[in-house]
Amino acid sequence: MKKLVYAIIFVLAASSCCLSCKSDDKVEYSSDCYIRSFVLGGMKRILHSTSAAGNDTTYTVTLTGSAFPMSINHVEGYITNASPLPVGTQLGAVTATINSQGLVVYAAEADTMTWAQYVSTDSLDFSQPLIFRVIATDGQSYRDYRVTLSVRDDDADEYTWTKLATADAQAERTSAKLLPDISGTEDTQIPVILSSDAEGNCYVSRASKAQDPMVWGERPCIGLPRTADVNAAVAYDKAFWLSTTDGQLYVSDDAVAWSEVTPDKPLVLTLIAASATALYATTSSTDGLAIVSSADGIHWQNTPTESALDGNVVASVAYTQPNGNKRVLIASTSSEASALDTWSLLEEYDRTWSRFSDDELNTYRLPNVQPLSITIYNNRLFAFGGEDILVSDDNGITWQTASNISLPVSNMATQTAISVGEYIYLLCGTQLWRARLNSYGE
Repeated sequence: MKKLVYAIIFVLAASSCCLSCKSDDKVEYSSDCYIRSFVLGGMKRILHSTSAAGNDTTYTVTLTGSAFPMSINHVEGYITNASPLPVGTQLGAVTATINSQGLVVYAAEADTMTWAQYVSTDSLDFSQPLIFRVIATDGQSYRDYRVTLSVRDDDADEYTWTKLATADAQAERTSAKLLPDISGTEDTQIPVILSSDAEGNCYVSRASKAQDPMVWGERPCIGLPRTADVNAAVAYDKAFWLSTTDGQLYVSDDAVAWSEVTPDKPLVLTLIAASATALYATTSSTDGLAIVSSADGIHWQNTPTESALDGNVVASVAYTQPNGNKRVLIASTSSEASALDTWSLLEEYDRTWSRFSDDELNTYRLPNVQPLSITIYNNRLFAFGGEDILVSDDNGITWQTASNISLPVSNMATQTAISVGEYIYLLCGTQLWRARLNSYGE
């Protein structure tokens, strides 16, 4: 790298002026000086891994700098990356392609006495702020830009857990379920906890303030019989719905005061799922269990399955795929004790439940762990219910242990989980946790 004393630059500019004066043509020199674009080149990133022997190891990959656009502020004179670089990115030797109006020189912010002329092949040290000066052709005008690069201190593709609260009352509960708080006029980012004790009394817990999820208040439910099954509670159409162990149906606007709903024909219902457009339940039939659906809780219709539903439904999730398809997924017990059956319904098509788990070659089925919660987050299905968190990227056909998220505390008993907004909420005994994909915090 050729080092230049700043005064030399002006000498060169003056020499250029003298040479031009020998010409008969009059040359006018501009005072324009600015950086049009600033594009990063290749960068090294150090990643950590575990060897087959279980030892910590590292390896290096190359990042494409152009994938991280730079933001230029001409008014305040600074340039920085619009989003942080991945954790482990090395800033000591980075190249950059600069398009400018004028000659570009640079220096460390800590030492602006000595300047270096910019060359696109230069290896720049961005571990400290650099000053890039653009000098106009008139040899007098210039503009300075302070250039910095920021690097994440966590992995954008991993998750961070935060303990929200310890709900002491949950120690006396036999069952609990997290539900989105869809009561009122506006959804909140904090779910509610619907729980029951050994005597069949039901309770609803909410954060005292949506802005302060550390403080929770609890109220007893009114109007529910002791046969209420909180595991069969769902949120649908700005209300909470629940079925009892003897097949009755109840609804509530606030999860506190409940009233019974009577179907238009005799049905013994067990709620299993809810989408944006329908409630889903199982009921007895001549062939065993049948799945029925309703838009209002009163009028129910049969929703056929391609084969018999052999066992009880233990978890469900409804979501919209990136392609716009509206899908409902349920998991039920099967004749195979070690695995669950998974069923899927595309609501806008034939409205027939298809069993995904009937492929004998599929060795990555959802294991039979209960209680089990399935939720959708960042377009991936997550299953909580054992020592590992499982994920599915093919709408519940196959399941694998998640590599970028684990339980906040090892050997903890997962009770119920749900995703709301940017977060996954997890209730384990008396502890309520919240996780978010690190990239959402940018």
